[in-house]
Amino acid sequence: MKRFWLILTAIAVLAGAGLIVYSRFIKNQPANGDQTAADSQPAEFNKNLYSLDEPGSPWWIVNKRRPLPEEYVPASLDAPDMKLRWADDAESMQVSTSAIGDLEALNKAAQQAGHQLMLVSAYRSESYQKQLYDGYVRSSGQEDADKFSARPGTSEHQTGLAVDLGRADGECEIEKCFADTAQGKWLAANAYKYGFIIRYLEDKEDITGYLYEPWHFRYVGRELAGEVKTSGQTLEEFFGLAPAADYLMES
Repeated sequence: MKRFWLILTAIAVLAGAGLIVYSRFIKNQPANGDQTAADSQPAEFNKNLYSLDEPGSPWWIVNKRRPLPEEYVPASLDAPDMKLRWADDAESMQVSTSAIGDLEALNKAAQQAGHQLMLVSAYRSESYQKQLYDGYVRSSGQEDADKFSARPGTSEHQTGLAVDLGRADGECEIEKCFADTAQGKWLAANAYKYGFIIRYLEDKEDITGYLYEPWHFRYVGRELAGEVKTSGQTLEEFFGLAPAADYLMES
């Protein structure tokens, strides 16, 4: 009988110890909901993936404060397979080959959605930009020209990564009213999916230094385009750079 009680006591002690170990194990484990939440957290976006300063980088930021190298020409240019404003061998119909694939994909998606687009302007050499800028200065004065035209050597178009897009019929071409067209609305909502962002946003003139241009799209690649679109920021804001508009007050 005594042996029976000893055995029973030993079993009870072992059971109690096991219960303590198990409870501590459970206490240290995350709840199912917490574990799922932890696993579902997206990785932080790497803002250092590409250079903001290196010519040819998809994230290269060019603005009034950040000029291009003198007489810069992209390494490779070509005309995309889409409706063009001018002949395919015209300078302004050339786009950096690093962006052509996504530009053509964007155009195809627009067509499938019932929208016909046209490439209005893309690459511009520094000399051609000078002709444009000087003409705007003569007709509008330098102060106003600086609000809508880049000084030579500071135009995104010279990178080959910026494109002006419009309707195939030319309606509202390079005009603010393009934002109200079906094509303009579709691009504003979908261009980021193909790596393009509206570079000069509305009510951001004090940051970019330019008036709102709903037709001017900059290629930055699909990953960054999605992040910038979601943020509602300009490239300067997203990367914590000085407002480009300050250049006007210093020059």
